[in-house]
Amino acid sequence: MTVSGDKGIEICQDIVATRASEMISEREGVGMTEAIRMLMATKTYALLLDPRSYLYLESAEYVLDMFLAELRGDWEYWARA
Repeated sequence: MTVSGDKGIEICQDIVATRASEMISEREGVGMTEAIRMLMATKTYALLLDPRSYLYLESAEYVLDMFLAELRGDWEYWARA
């Protein structure tokens, strides 16, 4: 079975968001529900959901770096990432 098009993009977005949320949970010492909420409240997550950004093709670690830069307010780093 092959997955292509919008469904394939959604699967990639879900995988990256889930793994990034797991790392946020571990790093911040919060449950998964809270980690997901934290991620979903960011511009990083909005960008992840925009297929034109191709952010869904990056690693969860890359997305985590963007998330942390956003939390720090380091927009220069965030924009370069």
